[in-house]
Amino acid sequence: MPAIDHRIFGILCGVTSGRISAMDEYNRPAWDQYFLDLAEQVSLRSLDPHTKHGCVLVDAGRRVISTGYNGPVSGFPNELVPLTRPEKYDWLIHAEDNAVAFARCDLRGATAYVTGPPCAGCFRRLLQVGICRIVHCGRQSVSITDNERQACELMADQLGVEVVEFVGS
Repeated sequence: MPAIDHRIFGILCGVTSGRISAMDEYNRPAWDQYFLDLAEQVSLRSLDPHTKHGCVLVDAGRRVISTGYNGPVSGFPNELVPLTRPEKYDWLIHAEDNAVAFARCDLRGATAYVTGPPCAGCFRRLLQVGICRIVHCGRQSVSITDNERQACELMADQLGVEVVEFVGS
């Protein structure tokens, strides 16, 4: 597995300073940094040449429950999937949806680490399955409108779900 170029990951996360890695007292990546790095690696499996997203679901004990990336239905021949806009939108499943679909346990109390802000549909799905914390990279997204963003913020506030836009340090 190739190492993550943290300079590129930092740019994707909106961090432009020289040091993007949030480290603990033992000079290891802090948990949020670690799991977002893992989500970035997961995203590399996506067929989409323009938008690669990854999601890692983690339990309260910091154990990985499931991962997902944006891609077609499992088993569908990759060569039949259109990868141009807007045709691809009917064929690709979002990273968060895939992570939830492949989780084989109760997700209540888990944290979702996502390489970008979840769209409104994925955000609602994460809340519906009991995710209590969503940490995402600050990539710009055109897939969520201001009204949807406000609705998501209200839902998170009312349900006590913590939403963190991670920018490193």
